[in-house]
Amino acid sequence: MNTEDGFVLVEIAVAVFVLALLLGSVLPLLRAETVSARGAATDRRMAAVMAVLAAELARSGHLPCPASDTDGVADIVCSGAATGRVPAASLGLPAAAVQDGWSRPFTYAVDARATQTADLTDWCGQADGFDALTLDGATPHHPLVLLVAHGPGGGAWLTGGGRAPGAASDAEMENADDDAIFATVPIVASGPDRFDDRILAYAEPAFTSMHGIHCPVAAVGSGQGE
Repeated sequence: MNTEDGFVLVEIAVAVFVLALLLGSVLPLLRAETVSARGAATDRRMAAVMAVLAAELARSGHLPCPASDTDGVADIVCSGAATGRVPAASLGLPAAAVQDGWSRPFTYAVDARATQTADLTDWCGQADGFDALTLDGATPHHPLVLLVAHGPGGGAWLTGGGRAPGAASDAEMENADDDAIFATVPIVASGPDRFDDRILAYAEPAFTSMHGIHCPVAAVGSGQGE
């Protein structure tokens, strides 16, 4: 090998070394940007779903029950703390609209009191009486309605049924066990206490007032609101 070939090899080695340094510094930034973009998309979709739920409330006088199946159709009847999937088909939404930035379906939970009547005077604007759901670590502590985006970790609904394995921390597992209790803690990126769930929750009367829903006044002698 002559001297010129040696210089070429050295130049290639230097170029590869510089490229490796650049990739080592750029790739984490790209990953962070991707995570941030997916998180922002998740927040937008959660807010949009809440707005659609509010529109359905204004139209029909009640919130829909969750969908217990993968078809996206709301259950006809639910009770207590009703938990399942967002009923995308019943709300006229595409499947992607009820998924987070990692294409994982949201969990939807609602106090069934808000699903059982077509008369808003039964509960609209009333803070009392909604205690079926519990959200630990946040206010409201007893929300009327909430959405959970499970993120890249485990716990999210799967399109074919069941839930994605891998929920790490107690809080993540709490949000995926289909009971009346949910939890939120500060984000932890990795380890046994990992938590990457996002929760959007509203109590009443904040839900109706924030979405511009007018609460009707019960007629005198109706027995409602007394």
